Amino acid sequence: MVEKKRKNNSKVILGIIILIVLGFFIYSYLTKGFFYSIVNLDQESLVNTLGSLGAFSFLAYIFLIVIGIIFAPIHPFIFYVTGGIVFGPYLSWGLTMIGVAIGSSIAFKLSQKYGREFVDKHVSKKHTEKFDKISEKYGSIAIFLLRLNPLTSSDVWSYIAGLTKIKFWRFLGYTLLGLAPAIFVQVYFGKEIGDNPVLFKIFVGIAILYLTVLILGLTYFYFIKRKDKLSKKKENKDNREIRKKKE
Repeated sequence: MVEKKRKNNSKVILGIIILIVLGFFIYSYLTKGFFYSIVNLDQESLVNTLGSLGAFSFLAYIFLIVIGIIFAPIHPFIFYVTGGIVFGPYLSWGLTMIGVAIGSSIAFKLSQKYGREFVDKHVSKKHTEKFDKISEKYGSIAIFLLRLNPLTSSDVWSYIAGLTKIKFWRFLGYTLLGLAPAIFVQVYFGKEIGDNPVLFKIFVGIAILYLTVLILGLTYFYFIKRKDKLSKKKENKDNREIRKKKE
C-alpha cells in the first residue's frame, strides 16, 4: 500500500515537472524567445542569447543538451554548432558530454522506471525473457555502434535501452564512447559543414556508408547465427533419432 502510494506520488511529481517545462516552452515560443529560436533553427538568435547570459551560459548550454535528449525528437546538431561558436570546440565538447551524460541518464531511468513496468504488464514473460537475454548479450555493443553513427544516433535509444536489462553504467559508458567522436566532429566542423554544401554531402555520405556497412554486417551476423542455430537443432534431432534406434 505504501509502495503504491509512493509510486503514485512520484508520477504526480513527474507530471507537474513536465507541465512546468512544457509551460516554459510554450511561453518561450509565443514570446519568440529561446525555444522559438530552436524550433525555427535560428542559429544567430541562439548564439546571441546564449552569449548574453555570461557566467550562466555554461549551465544554460548544458540544460539545452539535457532537454534536447529528454525530448528526443529535437535534433541536437544546431545546439552543437551554437556551442562551438560561443565556447569554442574544446570547451563546447566538454560541456556537451556533461549534458549528454545527464540527459541520457535521465531518459534511461525514466524508461526503466515507467516503461519497463508497462512492458512487463502487457508482454508475455516468454517474450520479455528472450528480449532481456538478447539485449543483455548484445545491447552494449549495439548502443555503441548506433551512437557512433550520426544518422542513427537518436536519443530515442536512451529510452529503448531503459526497457532492456543492460546495466546502467554499461549503457552510459558505451553511449559516451560512441557519441564522443561524433559530437567532437559536429562541434568542431559544425558551422563549416552547415555552410558548405560539399562538406555537408561528404559528411552525410560517410554517415550513410557507415550505416550501410552496419546494416549489412548485422544482417550477415544474424543469418550466420540463425544458420548455426538451425544446424544445432538438426544435429540434436539426428542424435535423438540415433539414440531411439539404438534403444
